[in-house]
Amino acid sequence: MAHSGENHLPDDLQVNAYRRDADKGREPQLVSARQGTRMYSLAALQERIEAEFIDEYGEDSAALREAETPTKRIKLILETVDYVLGVEAVVLSPEAKADLIERIHSNLFGYGAIDPYLLDTRVTTIAIHGAAHVSVRYGHGELEHTEAMFEDEAQLRTIVGRLLRDAGAEADENMPIIETGLTIAGRRMSLSLAAPPFSPYVHVDMRLHPPEMPTLDDLVAEGFMLPEAAKLLRDIVHSRYGFAIVGESESGKTTLLSVLAQLLTDQRMVAVERSGELRLPEGAVCLTPHWVPGGVTFGEQIEAASRQAADVLILDEIRSDEPLTILPLLTNDDLPRQIWAVRGVPDAKRLQSSMGMLARRADMSRSEAMVMALYDRLPFVITVHNIQGQLKLFSIAEWQSRADSDYPDYVMITQYRDGGSRPTGRSLARWLDE
Repeated sequence: MAHSGENHLPDDLQVNAYRRDADKGREPQLVSARQGTRMYSLAALQERIEAEFIDEYGEDSAALREAETPTKRIKLILETVDYVLGVEAVVLSPEAKADLIERIHSNLFGYGAIDPYLLDTRVTTIAIHGAAHVSVRYGHGELEHTEAMFEDEAQLRTIVGRLLRDAGAEADENMPIIETGLTIAGRRMSLSLAAPPFSPYVHVDMRLHPPEMPTLDDLVAEGFMLPEAAKLLRDIVHSRYGFAIVGESESGKTTLLSVLAQLLTDQRMVAVERSGELRLPEGAVCLTPHWVPGGVTFGEQIEAASRQAADVLILDEIRSDEPLTILPLLTNDDLPRQIWAVRGVPDAKRLQSSMGMLARRADMSRSEAMVMALYDRLPFVITVHNIQGQLKLFSIAEWQSRADSDYPDYVMITQYRDGGSRPTGRSLARWLDE
């Protein structure tokens, strides 16, 4: 995960630049203590109260175990706040005290300064590149730089460590790159981490899904697709054919895959996910990588899924830099119907080339057989794209055989124009029987 921007400084100068930026907007807010004989920064006061709270209740005290709700935890925090304010003779306004309690609760039991963004349903992305560089995306627009929210790298590492623990993952020097996921306030979230020694600072990308999953009709109403395209997608889903959903990062692949998977409630489903973002029908089996020492990789989970009895096998997501992960999917003839989410571009020529290369690289000794297996297992290709800040269905295509060639044509049945993915006039080669 590369640091964005034009920074090409040597590592030591780059670190100094980070530190200078980290100091911006962090002038301490001071309050009077001990009848004016001492000044406390609010940050130091918060740190003092948090230390007192930890000393008093620890991580496994009876009082803390009984404080199962935010209200009960805040009551414990209030007692500690009142004690420290009394000892230090600090007087705060009711508003300042309430704000302090909220920040302490967030720091001790939540995710600190990023909590407000995690709870804001408008936020879809949080990008952290060191303690001084945090950006947020609202909806599907551009990333917006925020004010400094972490005191230093240590505070950032504490919050990121808490996120990883809640996701069941562990990061160390031997595993500095992690891609996992968790659910926060009812929202599925993927978390991608790059940390030292891979990078000089902690880099985190968080992608958040809406609390409520849309239906296919909702996607039509929201302008993601036209009714004609929705009908064709429904017919493909209810057919016996596999398909791939292709798009770049944050283009709506996972959302569309979740929506379409909900149409298959009567089938035994096994899914292999990178970060647990899918919302699958009840009863579906979901396998994800285990990001702990001696854990299980995405490719190993694909092999495990291929041994399970199922009617449909779902993969989220397949990437061009990991061709060996798809080898069992192309060589095992006993596998069920397959549905893939694939990271790629919707451009027809580039998509044909990248899909072909992905299959060939799975087994270079049988490259042409791998390509044909891919076409056979995934005869339909659905592409999605972010067009001027709006997620859109871009095309629905089919691999169609030709009498004069060993290779099929990539035929677009619908293609984006005039605000929606519209019929091209080309006909399906396969009968979409239910």
